[in-house]
Amino acid sequence: MTRKILKTALLVSAAACLIAASPKADLNQDGEVSKAEFTQAAEARFVETDTNNDGFLSEEERKAHKAAKRDARKDKRFARLDANNDGALTREEIDAAGEARKAKREARRKEKLEKYDTNLDGSLSDAERTVMKAELGDKRKGRKDKGQRAERPKMDANGDGFVSRQEYMSVSEQLFTRMDANADGVLTKGEGRKRKGKRRGKRGG
Repeated sequence: MTRKILKTALLVSAAACLIAASPKADLNQDGEVSKAEFTQAAEARFVETDTNNDGFLSEEERKAHKAAKRDARKDKRFARLDANNDGALTREEIDAAGEARKAKREARRKEKLEKYDTNLDGSLSDAERTVMKAELGDKRKGRKDKGQRAERPKMDANGDGFVSRQEYMSVSEQLFTRMDANADGVLTKGEGRKRKGKRRGKRGG
Protein backbone atom coordinates (compact mmCIF):
# COMPACT_ATOMS: atom_id res chain seq x y z
CA MET A 1 0.00 0.00 0.00
CA THR A 2 1.45 3.35 -1.03
CA ARG A 3 2.20 5.73 1.80
CA LYS A 4 0.54 9.11 1.38
CA ILE A 5 2.21 12.35 2.31
CA LEU A 6 1.52 13.67 5.79
CA LYS A 7 2.14 17.34 5.30
CA THR A 8 1.55 20.26 7.59
CA ALA A 9 -1.97 18.99 8.26
CA LEU A 10 -0.45 16.40 10.56
CA LEU A 11 0.83 19.07 12.87
CA VAL A 12 0.67 16.24 15.15
CA SER A 13 -2.79 16.06 16.12
CA ALA A 14 -0.70 14.07 18.42
CA ALA A 15 1.35 16.78 20.06
CA ALA A 16 -0.94 19.55 18.89
CA CYS A 17 -3.79 17.86 20.69
CA LEU A 18 -1.76 19.11 23.59
CA ILE A 19 -0.65 15.92 25.09
CA ALA A 20 1.29 18.00 27.49
CA ALA A 21 -1.78 19.68 28.84
CA SER A 22 -3.54 16.40 29.53
CA PRO A 23 -3.32 14.56 32.86
CA LYS A 24 -1.85 11.52 31.07
CA ALA A 25 1.37 13.42 30.36
CA ASP A 26 1.76 14.42 34.01
CA LEU A 27 3.44 11.14 34.90
CA ASN A 28 4.37 12.00 38.49
CA GLN A 29 1.01 13.72 39.14
CA ASP A 30 2.59 16.91 40.47
CA GLY A 31 0.28 19.19 38.49
CA GLU A 32 2.98 20.14 35.98
CA VAL A 33 4.33 18.61 32.77
CA SER A 34 8.09 18.68 32.35
CA LYS A 35 9.81 18.51 28.99
CA ALA A 36 10.81 14.92 29.73
CA GLU A 37 7.19 14.00 30.44
CA PHE A 38 6.04 15.82 27.31
CA THR A 39 8.62 13.97 25.21
CA GLN A 40 7.66 10.62 26.69
CA ALA A 41 3.98 11.28 25.99
CA ALA A 42 4.78 12.26 22.39
CA GLU A 43 6.82 9.06 21.94
CA ALA A 44 3.89 7.03 23.24
CA ARG A 45 1.49 8.84 20.89
CA PHE A 46 3.74 8.10 17.89
CA VAL A 47 3.94 4.40 18.78
CA GLU A 48 0.17 4.29 19.33
CA THR A 49 -0.50 5.85 15.92
CA ASP A 50 2.12 3.82 14.02
CA THR A 51 0.01 0.66 13.96
CA ASN A 52 2.15 -1.20 11.43
CA ASN A 53 5.34 -0.43 13.38
CA ASP A 54 7.31 0.71 10.34
CA GLY A 55 8.60 3.90 11.99
CA PHE A 56 6.50 6.20 9.77
CA LEU A 57 2.99 7.62 10.01
CA SER A 58 0.71 7.19 7.02
CA GLU A 59 -2.43 9.19 6.34
CA GLU A 60 -4.50 6.06 6.96
CA GLU A 61 -2.93 5.60 10.39
CA ARG A 62 -3.52 9.24 11.25
CA LYS A 63 -7.18 9.06 10.25
CA ALA A 64 -7.70 5.83 12.17
CA HIS A 65 -6.10 7.36 15.25
CA LYS A 66 -8.27 10.46 15.04
CA ALA A 67 -11.40 8.31 14.63
CA ALA A 68 -10.46 6.27 17.69
CA LYS A 69 -9.93 9.45 19.73
CA ARG A 70 -13.27 10.80 18.52
CA ASP A 71 -15.04 7.61 19.59
CA ALA A 72 -13.31 7.75 22.97
CA ARG A 73 -14.56 11.31 23.50
CA LYS A 74 -18.10 10.23 22.62
CA ASP A 75 -17.88 7.37 25.10
CA LYS A 76 -16.62 9.77 27.76
CA ARG A 77 -19.48 12.20 27.14
CA PHE A 78 -21.98 9.33 27.30
CA ALA A 79 -20.48 8.10 30.57
CA ARG A 80 -20.84 11.59 32.05
CA LEU A 81 -24.54 11.64 31.16
CA ASP A 82 -25.18 8.04 32.26
CA ALA A 83 -25.28 8.82 35.97
CA ASN A 84 -26.28 5.31 37.10
CA ASN A 85 -23.89 3.55 34.67
CA ASP A 86 -26.55 1.26 33.25
CA GLY A 87 -25.58 1.84 29.63
CA ALA A 88 -28.75 3.76 28.78
CA LEU A 89 -29.81 7.38 29.06
CA THR A 90 -33.07 8.19 30.77
CA ARG A 91 -35.05 11.40 30.40
CA GLU A 92 -34.01 12.30 33.95
CA GLU A 93 -30.32 11.95 33.14
CA ILE A 94 -30.64 14.06 29.99
CA ASP A 95 -32.59 16.71 31.88
CA ALA A 96 -29.99 16.69 34.68
CA ALA A 97 -27.23 17.31 32.16
CA GLY A 98 -29.24 20.17 30.69
CA GLU A 99 -29.70 21.70 34.13
CA ALA A 100 -25.96 21.43 34.78
CA ARG A 101 -25.21 23.29 31.55
CA LYS A 102 -27.80 25.90 32.46
CA ALA A 103 -26.19 26.37 35.86
CA LYS A 104 -22.78 26.93 34.25
CA ARG A 105 -24.22 29.53 31.89
CA GLU A 106 -25.87 31.28 34.80
CA ALA A 107 -22.62 31.27 36.75
CA ARG A 108 -20.82 32.89 33.80
CA ARG A 109 -23.60 35.47 33.48
CA LYS A 110 -23.31 36.37 37.16
CA GLU A 111 -19.54 36.62 36.86
CA LYS A 112 -19.88 39.13 34.02
CA LEU A 113 -22.55 41.03 35.91
CA GLU A 114 -20.35 41.35 38.98
CA LYS A 115 -17.44 42.59 36.87
CA TYR A 116 -19.19 45.03 34.53
CA ASP A 117 -22.21 46.24 36.53
CA THR A 118 -20.39 49.35 37.71
CA ASN A 119 -23.48 51.15 39.01
CA LEU A 120 -24.61 48.05 40.94
CA ASP A 121 -28.20 48.17 39.69
CA GLY A 122 -28.33 44.42 39.01
CA SER A 123 -28.28 44.67 35.22
CA LEU A 124 -25.98 45.79 32.42
CA SER A 125 -26.75 49.08 30.75
CA ASP A 126 -25.93 49.73 27.11
CA ALA A 127 -22.78 51.57 28.16
CA GLU A 128 -21.68 48.73 30.45
CA ARG A 129 -22.32 46.18 27.70
CA THR A 130 -20.24 48.26 25.31
CA VAL A 131 -17.34 48.23 27.76
CA MET A 132 -17.71 44.47 28.28
CA LYS A 133 -17.81 43.71 24.54
CA ALA A 134 -14.82 45.94 23.87
CA GLU A 135 -12.74 44.30 26.60
CA LEU A 136 -13.66 40.76 25.58
CA GLY A 137 -13.06 41.63 21.93
CA ASP A 138 -9.58 42.95 22.73
CA LYS A 139 -8.76 39.75 24.61
CA ARG A 140 -9.89 37.57 21.70
CA LYS A 141 -7.93 39.68 19.23
CA GLY A 142 -4.84 39.46 21.42
CA ARG A 143 -5.06 35.67 21.54
CA LYS A 144 -5.58 35.50 17.78
CA ASP A 145 -2.62 37.78 17.05
CA LYS A 146 -0.44 35.81 19.42
CA GLY A 147 -1.38 32.56 17.70
CA GLN A 148 -0.58 33.97 14.26
CA ARG A 149 2.90 35.23 15.11
CA ALA A 150 4.61 31.86 15.02
CA GLU A 151 4.34 29.76 11.88
CA ARG A 152 3.46 26.15 12.53
CA PRO A 153 6.38 23.76 12.10
CA LYS A 154 6.14 21.27 9.25
CA MET A 155 5.99 17.59 10.07
CA ASP A 156 7.54 16.37 6.81
CA ALA A 157 10.68 18.48 7.24
CA ASN A 158 12.73 16.86 4.47
CA GLY A 159 9.81 16.69 2.04
CA ASP A 160 10.23 12.98 1.30
CA GLY A 161 6.54 12.24 1.78
CA PHE A 162 6.94 10.37 5.08
CA VAL A 163 6.80 11.46 8.72
CA SER A 164 9.52 9.70 10.62
CA ARG A 165 9.84 9.38 14.38
CA GLN A 166 12.68 11.91 14.31
CA GLU A 167 10.58 14.48 12.42
CA TYR A 168 7.66 13.86 14.74
CA MET A 169 9.77 14.34 17.86
CA SER A 170 11.41 17.45 16.42
CA VAL A 171 7.98 19.07 15.99
CA SER A 172 7.03 17.91 19.48
CA GLU A 173 10.06 19.74 20.88
CA GLN A 174 9.16 22.90 18.96
CA LEU A 175 5.60 22.73 20.25
CA PHE A 176 6.79 22.38 23.83
CA THR A 177 8.93 25.50 23.44
CA ARG A 178 6.00 27.46 22.01
CA MET A 179 3.59 26.26 24.70
CA ASP A 180 6.01 27.00 27.53
CA ALA A 181 5.02 30.67 27.65
CA ASN A 182 7.24 31.61 30.58
CA ALA A 183 10.17 29.45 29.40
CA ASP A 184 10.58 27.73 32.77
CA GLY A 185 10.85 24.22 31.31
CA VAL A 186 7.48 22.99 32.60
CA LEU A 187 3.87 23.35 31.46
CA THR A 188 1.35 24.31 34.09
CA LYS A 189 -2.41 23.93 33.84
CA GLY A 190 -3.77 25.96 30.94
CA GLU A 191 -0.36 27.03 29.63
CA GLY A 192 -0.38 26.82 25.83
CA ARG A 193 -3.91 25.49 25.70
CA LYS A 194 -6.48 26.89 23.29
CA ARG A 195 -9.67 28.12 24.90
CA LYS A 196 -12.65 25.85 24.34
CA GLY A 197 -14.85 28.78 23.53
CA LYS A 198 -12.56 29.79 20.70
CA ARG A 199 -12.59 26.29 19.28
CA ARG A 200 -16.37 26.09 19.44
CA GLY A 201 -16.64 29.42 17.63
CA LYS A 202 -14.29 28.22 14.94
CA ARG A 203 -16.33 25.11 14.30
CA GLY A 204 -19.51 27.09 14.09
CA GLY A 205 -18.05 29.52 11.50
